[in-house]
Amino acid sequence: MSAGEKAFGLIKTVFTVKDQIEAMGRDITALGERVTRLTESHVSLRERVSRIEGLIEGAAMARNTLPPRIEG
Repeated sequence: MSAGEKAFGLIKTVFTVKDQIEAMGRDITALGERVTRLTESHVSLRERVSRIEGLIEGAAMARNTLPPRIEG
């Protein structure tokens, strides 16, 4: 194998690794966006559950009976 072939192989390897690193960066960015959306969804769900709990507790207080609370 000549020096030129070795140099060409090395350059090819560098560009291949560079492409892989760029693809990994895009994947990490996409994953971060998905985690952000998941967090927002979780917060929204928590708010909805809190409102439902409030309605249940309000109805129970109107009847003077409180249901057992599920802790979690």
